[in-house]
Amino acid sequence: MRTTVRTSIATAAAAAMLALTACGSATESAAPAADGPYSAPAKDITATISVSNWGDPGDKAVYDGVAKRFKEKYPNVTVNNNFTPITTWTEYVNKLVTQAAAGQAPDVINIATEGVELGLANELFTPLDGFLKNDPEAASLRKEIDPKLLEGFSKDGSTYLMPNTFNTMVIYYNTKMFEAAGIERPSDDWTWDDFLAIAKKLTTGSGANKVYGFAMPYYSFGITPWLYSNGTSMMSEDLQTAQLTDNKVKETVGWVRDLVTEHGVSPQPKGSDPYQLFPAGKAAMTGAGHFVTGGFEKAGFSDYDILPWPKGTTKSTVFGAGAFAVSKTSKNPELSWEFIKMLTDQQTQKKWADAGAAVPSTKTAASSPEFLASPKHAEEFYNSLSYAKPVAAPRAYNVLDPAFMRAMDEIMSGQDIGSSLEKAQKDVEEALQQ
Repeated sequence: MRTTVRTSIATAAAAAMLALTACGSATESAAPAADGPYSAPAKDITATISVSNWGDPGDKAVYDGVAKRFKEKYPNVTVNNNFTPITTWTEYVNKLVTQAAAGQAPDVINIATEGVELGLANELFTPLDGFLKNDPEAASLRKEIDPKLLEGFSKDGSTYLMPNTFNTMVIYYNTKMFEAAGIERPSDDWTWDDFLAIAKKLTTGSGANKVYGFAMPYYSFGITPWLYSNGTSMMSEDLQTAQLTDNKVKETVGWVRDLVTEHGVSPQPKGSDPYQLFPAGKAAMTGAGHFVTGGFEKAGFSDYDILPWPKGTTKSTVFGAGAFAVSKTSKNPELSWEFIKMLTDQQTQKKWADAGAAVPSTKTAASSPEFLASPKHAEEFYNSLSYAKPVAAPRAYNVLDPAFMRAMDEIMSGQDIGSSLEKAQKDVEEALQQ
């Protein structure tokens, strides 16, 4: 999610998660740089490149700006910057596969962590190793990007995509409510027990006047930090085996359920929006990525700061990133690479930093005064990569994500944890075998 998942302030993440259409190129084929020095295409080259993009209107404005800059550098190159929302990663990748088979794949593909394994399985991406090794501009850019981001888009020793933005899940807390309750900012190594004690203290009132200690981010990316901080995951490390019936997974979803049903520190998540409750002062804490900050700013809400996710057995959280690849069937891989560099360079990174949505992938942009202006501990957005893990997104992520949330719905309504997760496990196992 670059995430993976900007909704209402959050339904925006789910609704605007994907976009696509593409046109093929009619220029001569060129192989990506492999050995020896890299030379950019001549400024007077005539060609057409197509780009598959996704996001929200703010993202589109950034992409359109890059296309305009690229046109200034290469005046005879036409950029077909396609931006059409669709519904699922499987639909997105399947359409790309169909286009590739017909010789009409886009030259540049924008995809997020959730779709990478599916794209790799369908051999959609050209390895970028030659460009990264031989292009001096790439070397300087690569030094600016946290290795974890690059690792998330690499496989078997090759890098396939260049990240432009990401989101990690952190805890947001209302600074005025903490101060009024006499609660100091917890340490960066606070625990689940610390979290629960604070949430209980900040849960007050009843009925329509009830204020909760925590508003739950109720989507798989938002629940994943609880899994990771308890030393478990929905999938094995190699993303080949579902482990939804792991005892640690059962323990974790029980903890999440009990925040609502036993401790009463969080409202029933179905029908409640954490990103409305929190800025309205109806919840003292919530979990989110950087993607909510723009909405909070528009709403005039600034009485908040952020914390690392509390640790259970370990300190961890989840991240998801957006990135760009050169299509394996591109007839203009070097022009496509030049466009990707512009999509991820410092000028564009500043635009991401200013947009108030995702976190820019370069350390320079993420440490700029503008980006760090709010909240007080905004540096934690980038620093959290040091203990974050990528969202567990196998090639069957389109099955895993809804299967897990169906299980969570059952569990939150009082059904048995084990049987609910077993059904989800079976669905994912069947999808992985196809």
